[in-house]
Amino acid sequence: MIVDDRLETVLRTTVAGKTAARTQLRQIVDLLGTVPLADWNQRHAAALERADLLASTLSDDECAAILRAVPHRSAVLAYHFGNGSPRVASASIAAANLSEEDWLALIPRLPVRARGFVRHRNNLTEKVRELLSRLGVDDFLLSAPPVGNANDTALDLAGAADIEIVQPAPQTPAAVAKQPAPAQPPAQPIFAAQAENEEGIGAIVRRIEAFRRRRDEREAGTAKAIDAPSNAAWAGVAPLLPFVDDHGNPPALPAFIDVRTDAHGIVTQASIEPVGMLAGSRLFNANPASPVHCDPGTASAFRMHQPIRGGQIRIEGAPGVAGDWQVDGTPGFARDGGRFTGYLLRLRRIQAVVQPDRTALASAGEADRLRQLLHELRTPINAIQGFAEVIQQQVFGATPHQYRAMAASIASDAAQMLAGFEEIERLVKLESRMLSLDPGEADFGGVVARLVEQVSPVFAARNVRLTVSLNGRDMIVNFAPEEVERAVWRALSVITASVAPGERLAIELAATLCDNVRTASLAITLPAALQKLDDAALFAPDAGGTSGLTASSMLGNGFALRLARAEFMAGGGVLRREGARLRIDLPCKTDDSHTDDDHTVAPVASSAAAG
Repeated sequence: MIVDDRLETVLRTTVAGKTAARTQLRQIVDLLGTVPLADWNQRHAAALERADLLASTLSDDECAAILRAVPHRSAVLAYHFGNGSPRVASASIAAANLSEEDWLALIPRLPVRARGFVRHRNNLTEKVRELLSRLGVDDFLLSAPPVGNANDTALDLAGAADIEIVQPAPQTPAAVAKQPAPAQPPAQPIFAAQAENEEGIGAIVRRIEAFRRRRDEREAGTAKAIDAPSNAAWAGVAPLLPFVDDHGNPPALPAFIDVRTDAHGIVTQASIEPVGMLAGSRLFNANPASPVHCDPGTASAFRMHQPIRGGQIRIEGAPGVAGDWQVDGTPGFARDGGRFTGYLLRLRRIQAVVQPDRTALASAGEADRLRQLLHELRTPINAIQGFAEVIQQQVFGATPHQYRAMAASIASDAAQMLAGFEEIERLVKLESRMLSLDPGEADFGGVVARLVEQVSPVFAARNVRLTVSLNGRDMIVNFAPEEVERAVWRALSVITASVAPGERLAIELAATLCDNVRTASLAITLPAALQKLDDAALFAPDAGGTSGLTASSMLGNGFALRLARAEFMAGGGVLRREGARLRIDLPCKTDDSHTDDDHTVAPVASSAAAG
């Protein structure tokens, strides 16, 4: 049986910082986007709440970018984020890939603003369009502009199929309404005829979508005749548009852009196609929260109408203009009266130099060198162990018992050294995240009870008074049984090897809630010899080591605890010191229906008093 626990794994991950929040939000949307509506349960609702919590730590632009980059087939996500801010709602609906039935059921439940975003989709069926029309959203197509003289038109409509029109960066109606209407240069006469009556970039996008639909209809043989004779020239094949189905090579990003602004710092002309990617933007805004902002020095030079040298501008928008730019320019003044008219600027793209993470590289290099060293040490030790076993077993003939005893001791020491090398390599791989533990499910209470029973004779021989309280014998954790048993045994072996005769120890297992996640918590009293150590010394290797039944590691108790901590962390848990106790926390399986009231309490075990 295969258990899909990807969502639980994501929810168990601790989020620290915006980068981790963006990553986890993308993972949750990706996983929930494939869940059919009939399969939604409390676990998915909890994941959606986590997504809202993560979104609250990010800006609307960051959330919209994540949602737009993750296509999904979930009507639940489209409805949930459709009730959010305009940017978030637009991105969620744009990324939704729903069936006709889902759209028909979803659209009446969406806010009016979100319904308007649906009309921008180019793959809506006739029934969906009719439903939107009945709800008042019927501006799918725009009437074509009148055709002027061919000598005065920059775009030859007969050859429109050979021209590319680059789609501007997606913008919400709210964002478009706040921007001043961009001045259209002569290079864009096709849209200039109705520039005063249309809605700027939004109108251009809708016109392009209309062109694409007509091209598809003509290719399918279903194009309808255009009513107005004056629009006959627009009935040709639509121009080639670089939408998502265009798999051609992306255009090269410009290295520099020449820009002209007015007296208010608003871009009126730019040497980039389409000019709408920059037209209307305010370049000299020093607010870092603005999509287009500059450094304080550049803003100060603009206010005083001084030349700009080596200024810095950051633009968030279409790929052609997005990024960091160096700006240089001179102010312009009118000849009649010296009135300030704006700036002539040149924006040079700052090439970002990606610096490697030297700490990570150094850590990976050290791990590789250590593994290579262990490999070189294993070879001679394996040979020594093999020859010692040959002598001890008298393979080549009779051997004196004294030599056989020495050979047996050598073979035992070699085996212990090889076991230590394996533990070192395991720790290196776990801490460098090159090794993941086997997934599975384990009865944590049962494992703890079994291991405590094994070490109880050792405690009894030392007259140690042991109190055991297992309030949760049926707690299931997402951890392979052999892995959790190995890690718990390391911790118990350290306690057993360090306890002094006559001490009192307590082992407690209970279910707790940590960040609304049901957790199995195991607390073990530290012996007096370990309590006096600080955290650094507690987890530090010790060349003395231990031996015997309760041997924790060839490198000592500290190394064994460090290895156990790495094993628990790899399984989603944690091992830490909590005052005079050693505490182990492992998240329980989320669909576990057991409660603390259903668990039995193990009898208190104590060692027999001596004499």
